[in-house]
This record gives sequence, C-alpha cells and structure tokens, in this order.
Amino acid sequence: MSAAAPLWSQRLWAAQERFPVEASEPWGRLERVAEGIWALVSTPLKDQTTLCNGGIVAGRSGTVIIEAFGSDEGARWMAAQARRLTGRLPTHAVITHYHGDHTSGLRGTAETPDIDVLGTDVTIDLSMENRNAATGVLASATELDRVRPTEIDLGDRSVILVPRRGHTASDITAEVPEESVVFCGDLVWNEMFPNYMDAVPSRLSQAVRLMRATSASTYVPGHGPLADAVAIDRYIDLLDDVEAAARRAMDRGISAEQAGDEYRMPAGMTDWHRFQPSYFATAIGSWMEELGDS
Repeated sequence: MSAAAPLWSQRLWAAQERFPVEASEPWGRLERVAEGIWALVSTPLKDQTTLCNGGIVAGRSGTVIIEAFGSDEGARWMAAQARRLTGRLPTHAVITHYHGDHTSGLRGTAETPDIDVLGTDVTIDLSMENRNAATGVLASATELDRVRPTEIDLGDRSVILVPRRGHTASDITAEVPEESVVFCGDLVWNEMFPNYMDAVPSRLSQAVRLMRATSASTYVPGHGPLADAVAIDRYIDLLDDVEAAARRAMDRGISAEQAGDEYRMPAGMTDWHRFQPSYFATAIGSWMEELGDS
C-alpha cells in the first residue's frame, strides 16, 4: 500500500481475547501469540508511526523483528519492545517486500548494533530505487534466495523465510512452524480490502492458498487484525470474487474504473475498509490486465 492517509471509518481493530496484549500505543498493540512470539497489530487511524503489522520472534541465541515499519520512530519502538520482552536487542530484521509502509523505518532499524537486515534482491533494489528506505542500510543488507526458503536459527527455534510473490514481484513470509504462526506480509489483509497496485493476481491467489495449506493457527496479515483459518478462507473468497468481477467486466466490455464503481463487497464483508476509494478499480484492473495477456 502507499502511505497515503487512510479513508476508512473510525473503528479500531479489537484485540482478540485469546492473545494477551503486552504493549499498547496509539499506533498499535503488541499481542503475545505464542511463547516468545509477539505480533504487532498497527492501528494507523490514530497514528501512522508503525503503519503496517509485523512482530518479534525470540529464541535462545537471537531475536528477529519482522518488518521495518512506516517510520524510524516505529522501528525504534519495536526494537525497544524486543529488548524489554526478551532481554536482548534484535539480531535480525526481515522486510517482506519493498513498499514504504514496510521499509521507511529502516534507518531506525539500523540503529540497533550489528543487526542483520534481510530481504530479497528485488525488495532491496526496488526499495532503493523508490527511495522508501535508507540506501546505506540496504546496501549492506543480506539478500535472501528467491527460490528456496532461508532458515534463521535462533538456537531453540527457527524462523523460516519463504519466498513468494503475488502482492509484489518478490514477497517473503516469515513462518514459525512449531508454533503454527505465519507472518504473511501484505499477501494477506484482514478486514481490509487489499492493495493490488503491484500485484500479480493469479500469483497472489496461489500464494494465499499455499499459506492456507500450512493449517497454521495464527496468521499475521500485513494490515488488519490477526487472522485464523476461517479468516483466511474468507479472504480467499474475496480474492475469487474480485477475479469474477474482472471477468464479468471483460465480458461486458466495460472499464476497470466503471467495474470498480459498481463493485460491492461480498456478504459479510461490507464493513471492510479501503485505504483509498480507487482500490476496487485497481484490483479489477490488475486482473483484467493479466487476463488480457493470457
């Protein structure tokens, strides 16, 4: 997504009762989803300090922060939370893709001594090209394999970085299989309509289905409240509905803009939010472009 001011309603995400809240600020809250694993659920309506969701995964020999967030202040706050909760500074920071709401805090991230910043070469190059993050930080970042998963060994547990694509040309999910937790980046949105600005729609649909096949207990979306399997199934229904709307628009010979104006969310999702009114047309147009090339 872009860092444009949100146009959604005034409702904030409610904390799920099954997860204790370890920290709460105007910009978000940190929920403990498993022993040594915390998910940040950002609430940017009031404050865009962190802007996107992310989290912390701690092990005996290291601590990983997922995402660099929307500002240096947000990244510093997450590093401080990692130290408070684990007794040590983070050793790794993973950026799931290049959009500015996930990378603009890299200067703050890099203030942690000896932290290893990880992202794919595509994410690193596009972040520098779009000036979404500190180029000096990215120049020394560790490039992840775009085909094979990468394991971060934390001593008593591992974080598996799985290369995927769909939201952008190069996405990463961070997965902790033994705790059944998946940090999805912006491949998954919950109670919010997703941004298709740089999407490859068929790849997005495939990636989400592959994540659903992990049967994880907790999915941390890029935006919106934490998700379970039921929420992911609902999200897949939405992705399918957008594809169907694009196919209908092509059959009728109407534009993506007209189809977007006519589009209505499926039953049970009418209160989902959009960061921008144009998101419906962008999503349908993305599908129309891909279908037209096939």
